[in-house]
Amino acid sequence: MKKLAIILGVVLFPIVLFAQNQGTTTISFLEIPAGARSIGMGEAYVSVADEVSALYWNPAGITRLNTNQASFQYTEWFVDTRLNYAATVVKLKDTYLGVNINMFDGGLMDVTTLTFPDGTGEEFSVQDISLGFTYAQALTENFSIGGTLKLLQSRIWRMRASTAAVDLGFQYQTPFDKVELGFSISNFGSEMKLSGDNTFVRVDLDPQNAGNNDGIPANLLLKSWDLPLIFRIGLNYKALNTLDHKLIIAGDAVYPNNNVNYLNFGAEYGFRKVFFIRGGYSNLFVEDNYGLGHLRGGVGIYVSDRISVDYAYSDRGELGGISTIGASINF
Repeated sequence: MKKLAIILGVVLFPIVLFAQNQGTTTISFLEIPAGARSIGMGEAYVSVADEVSALYWNPAGITRLNTNQASFQYTEWFVDTRLNYAATVVKLKDTYLGVNINMFDGGLMDVTTLTFPDGTGEEFSVQDISLGFTYAQALTENFSIGGTLKLLQSRIWRMRASTAAVDLGFQYQTPFDKVELGFSISNFGSEMKLSGDNTFVRVDLDPQNAGNNDGIPANLLLKSWDLPLIFRIGLNYKALNTLDHKLIIAGDAVYPNNNVNYLNFGAEYGFRKVFFIRGGYSNLFVEDNYGLGHLRGGVGIYVSDRISVDYAYSDRGELGGISTIGASINF
């Protein structure tokens, strides 16, 4: 308990300082949750994470896997954009290694300018990619840690930005029966700034007078932006854990650097480890939704000992609903 108190002091101190600082961030697709099971539970998952989607929520969670596992997730996002997530975890004795790729595809859009507001006939694409490499280990029967190195890239037309970030997390089986604690820091890294030839323009320094050079080459100055840094700390309680019935209740406190702090709550009921029903409430205390929404729900089915399929639905307020479909394979 003394060691746990020290750990909590270390991780909670930066939250107190950090919670006072909010600002605009870039590559915001990193905030879109990955994993149909976790979404269905109201995104209250930092202490629950025990399968391959833990690579997104809490890298320490992969130490709960008893076998190698791969997962594929697909989310149909707003206005014909898509989010694809794939991950795999391999167990090597007491060490767990994981790789995941998270890709946001904005599709094709028309190029418009002030001169051609209806389009120039060209098209451009928007694409964000995160590639992560994870190492995790169970230090004791009750305590595990994990970390992920992520390579990030954002592309829009002929502009590009790249950087690296780190995720860190731990999970702890508390002395209280059936209660587990989890904590994670996501997207800790340097700022990003786009660069490319789309910022090259020609300007007239004195448009009010004729006779001067009206085509001076110039390069628009772009600003660097922080990554969406997120602190999560949560608890879960296994209210039921029998051969036929399993019920998990979970709650997370979330501290983002680009919005107010909020809470997520969720639950999962499982029948004979074959059929699962999930529900939750996200973004409590967030007054202005901006498409975050609150209600979450989902189901899961184990097709066999090796294959499971999950579905989640997210209410996104005035923007409508979002569906996520996922499948996992043990090997």
